[in-house]
Amino acid sequence: MRSIAVPVILIIFVTLLPALTAASSLPLDAQGIGLFLGWLGAGSLVASLLLMIRNPYWASCFGGLQQMYRWHHGMGVLSFVLLLMHPMLLAGYYVPLGSDIAEEYLSPLNPQLINILGWLALAIITLGMATTFFLHLPYGIWRRLHILLIVAIVLGFGHIWAVSGFSIGLAAALFPATIPLGWRLLRADRSGDTLPYEVSAVRHPANYITEVNLRPLAKPISIAPSQFVRAAFFEGSHFQGCGDFHPYTVSHIEKDGDLTLSIKALGDCTRHIQSIEPGVAARLQGPYGNFLLTRPIAPEIWIAAGIGLTPFLALLRSQPVIQHTDMIYVHRENDCVPYEEELQTFATSQSLLRFHSLPMTNDLTPLFMRLESIDKLNKKHVYLCGPPPFMTKVIQWLRKHGMQGEQIHFEQFDFR
Repeated sequence: MRSIAVPVILIIFVTLLPALTAASSLPLDAQGIGLFLGWLGAGSLVASLLLMIRNPYWASCFGGLQQMYRWHHGMGVLSFVLLLMHPMLLAGYYVPLGSDIAEEYLSPLNPQLINILGWLALAIITLGMATTFFLHLPYGIWRRLHILLIVAIVLGFGHIWAVSGFSIGLAAALFPATIPLGWRLLRADRSGDTLPYEVSAVRHPANYITEVNLRPLAKPISIAPSQFVRAAFFEGSHFQGCGDFHPYTVSHIEKDGDLTLSIKALGDCTRHIQSIEPGVAARLQGPYGNFLLTRPIAPEIWIAAGIGLTPFLALLRSQPVIQHTDMIYVHRENDCVPYEEELQTFATSQSLLRFHSLPMTNDLTPLFMRLESIDKLNKKHVYLCGPPPFMTKVIQWLRKHGMQGEQIHFEQFDFR
């Protein structure tokens, strides 16, 4: 894992720079503090944009895509709080001077361009916060609403321009903002940081799971077992692709560069992919993740729920386990459990691997009973992959039973 110090310093620098360049010209009163917080909010909003760049190297600097998105959310919340405090402090300055003056400078109903731009930008940021933290919208709708963040930044820059014209502070915010926007246009949307693949085979190990084998059409992605990619599928003879990039763990890696993705029908796009056919073009971004790559030498417990099995499956398909491992596969099927026979074969041929197949409902008591039966549970490292609500309950149980945070490792794809 690369050092996180350098990217964190860069993010802090981007956040502080607009405010610091403007600080010398601000008065030392409520108005000055309000203006300073506005600049600081603009800088943190630009920093949050930088944290949306999904370049694998950039993500690895933060410890993976999941950690980088946490930074992105944190900077987004910080910018929202600062930008909300900006008009509140200005109100504390202008209201005592008279209602007419306060209305002129602060009212969202004031038709002046300065007010319209500022309040529109704040309203859109508020909507973005709501769709991220409070409304569980379908991914496609959420993604399009989240892109409104760019509109808010443009309006915010317009507000700054209307207040003070072009300034060093505006330039300090504007220049770093062009980096993620340029990446989005030139690299992501035009596939500059992706690699071309083609669907070479399709299998259905279960009614709701599709295995998609991908053949590289150029240099293959250099990927390790348990890592994931972001894939977009396009048009075929009888298949209309989704187009959007979604994360999928690679369940098998061939020596010639072919990859297999195991895709479960969980949303509109993944349900549509169940009907994919050979010959469909695809593009992949990545690789991402270090979930099972840097494991300490210690006995392990693997807990896989549903399609969360895939990183463990990829690892078992590539190499035998080298330390005592209890694998618990939680699923909702009683018959025809996907991959169960293959996993039993791995356990039969490897003395260090014990495999437990566990039918499950919303009641996790059978899983907890199984965990309690494992000898010296608190001496082991636990690796989890599955739906976020499932992992939250399991992690809470493990912590309640004395397991330390550094012993619990997990991977999830919910990056909102």
